Amino acid sequence: MTLNADQILALAPDASSAKAGSQLAGPAKWSNLGRTDSAVWGECQGSGKVPYRTQIDLGEPAFKCSCPSRKFPCKHGIGLYLLLAANGTLFAAAAAPQWVSDWLDSRQQRSEKKQQSAADKAAATTPEQAAAQAAAAQKREEKRDSKVAAGIVELQTWLEDLAREGLSTLRARGPGFWNDIAARMVDAQAAGLAARLRRASGMCFDTSLPDRETRLARELASIYLLCTACSRLPDLTPELQSDVRSLVGWNISQEDVLAQAGVQDRWQVLAQHTGDNERVRARTTWLRGQASGRWAMILQYAAGSLGYDKVLAPGTQFDGELCFYHGAYPLRALIRQQDAFGTLDTTLAPAPTLDAALAAYAGALARNPFLERFPLLLDAMVPHAGTVPHLAGADGRILPLHPGFRHLWPLLALSGGHPVTVIGEWDGHAIVPLSVFTEARLHHFDNETVA
Repeated sequence: MTLNADQILALAPDASSAKAGSQLAGPAKWSNLGRTDSAVWGECQGSGKVPYRTQIDLGEPAFKCSCPSRKFPCKHGIGLYLLLAANGTLFAAAAAPQWVSDWLDSRQQRSEKKQQSAADKAAATTPEQAAAQAAAAQKREEKRDSKVAAGIVELQTWLEDLAREGLSTLRARGPGFWNDIAARMVDAQAAGLAARLRRASGMCFDTSLPDRETRLARELASIYLLCTACSRLPDLTPELQSDVRSLVGWNISQEDVLAQAGVQDRWQVLAQHTGDNERVRARTTWLRGQASGRWAMILQYAAGSLGYDKVLAPGTQFDGELCFYHGAYPLRALIRQQDAFGTLDTTLAPAPTLDAALAAYAGALARNPFLERFPLLLDAMVPHAGTVPHLAGADGRILPLHPGFRHLWPLLALSGGHPVTVIGEWDGHAIVPLSVFTEARLHHFDNETVA
């Protein structure tokens, strides 16, 4: 299975890699091209005497290159895949050379070893060792709980003082006013609260943000609600406790998530957006089960120039099993099994009516009041510009577009004034379109995270 050019470029870790890869997509750059049913390879001449050996496992897809780049996939991997998509006849069917077959074998061995290691570890742990590990973990947890509790008390006092004084003088206090309390939350091991405070600080000083004061007040109220919920954890349901702890900053091990029962379906990759805080990039990918209609959010992080550990391109699908994080309305998930990778079917899973979609959001919000964004698949929507850009349904009702949405004109061009299927994130006030499905093709917008 070969992706199209848009899907391949979506695999790039950043814009510079996508651009550099596009420049390497010509046949003059490559030699010794070849392929099997599951892999392609080629050699790209760089500045040195020895060409870089580049190979792609088409099944996932996965990449490997002998170049020194730490980006994943590197520009050579992107260029080779683009060349395959544009001119597959250049790749002669042949037996994989040793350097390709060794890599494919090592991938298979690592996968088997990982599964065996997990099984051996579980079998080797005695009841006494398990009890000791649990006791040590409980002690660490109690120590952290006390630090977080003290930090939350301090933050609640800070927010109450702010409410009494009002927001009119906030900008005059400068960024240091926000940085100090955010640093205190980091010290209290409440990194989630620190991130929310930094986001609020950005709203405070972004004069171009529409309704800046209203949005800032709403964000501060949400932070206060989260603090209150954390201080009353025993009163909450176990599912909501998990949500609150995750938002405050407690981490949940992937091993614990993958130990739960999974959900099997054909998962369609419908939307994606990326955020960058200078040190770590976060990529959010929305999947939807073709049979179940269930949404799943895959959240991945990459530090510096490194790539993401799993490649997911909008407009593709795979048969697989997902394990969902525990919560009042589970959305975030991990991929346990991924097979039959391919391009998206010409039809999507049936879209709910606008009433049903908004009712699903209301139900999710009732179960998890801290839900910030909710995925929507909306059929037969016509985008409009005007004073307030919006999507209009067949019955005339509208959903306003988020003021931070940067792709209004491409959206209008794809629609041409006709109804299209829109996939986006709804925050209760406005929608951020992430993809459009029209004429049996998914068009993905290169969105950065919108505040």
